[in-house]
Amino acid sequence: MRYALAFTLATCLAPMAQAAPLILDFSGSICGAAADTVCGNGSFIGQSYGDIAGQLDVIYDGSRDNAGLFDVRHWAGGYETLPHVAYGEFVGGGLSILFQPLAGFAVTVSGFEIAPYASSISDTLVQVIDTAANTLLVNQSFTPLATGEVTSFNGSWTSASGIQINLGPDAWNVGISNILYSVAAVDPGTPPAVPLPAAGWMMLAGVGALGALARRRRTTA
Repeated sequence: MRYALAFTLATCLAPMAQAAPLILDFSGSICGAAADTVCGNGSFIGQSYGDIAGQLDVIYDGSRDNAGLFDVRHWAGGYETLPHVAYGEFVGGGLSILFQPLAGFAVTVSGFEIAPYASSISDTLVQVIDTAANTLLVNQSFTPLATGEVTSFNGSWTSASGIQINLGPDAWNVGISNILYSVAAVDPGTPPAVPLPAAGWMMLAGVGALGALARRRRTTA
């Protein structure tokens, strides 16, 4: 019984298996072209770039205010030291990248980098949103964004609903790259683990007390 109990507790407390992180660096064939074709400057980024079949959709939008009407483009070089970036389709439109997990999965975004084009002076708002309740996880303004360098964001933003990165209002002169993300399976039928010692140690203590009582009865019989 002790072994069975220990196995049950270990199973309930085991963390969700996390896949190795992937990266969107916007290099190579990312425009839906042939595998040996490199995406050129100004080309639209393919909506399948970064997707994981059956697990995750990555959705690119060149306007946060008019969803689905504009796309996100690729550019190589010029955005400080970033070799490749995604940028918005028009000045003042911003951009949005949504990591949308499919049923039974959760996504974690753990970092990304932004930089201005040719040291342009640009006011920039960066947001990271958990779409489950439209919760702002990051909401940082730059007036302006630092020039001559790359600005990095690091975290561990996880959601089974979706994680969205917003950049703007000018995502023409500000690009984004090196987005780190991973996907893990979740089991909605599994009850949440009960933390120790709040309940687990009480259970173990109760089992120990029953064992001691049984031994005492055998001794006095």
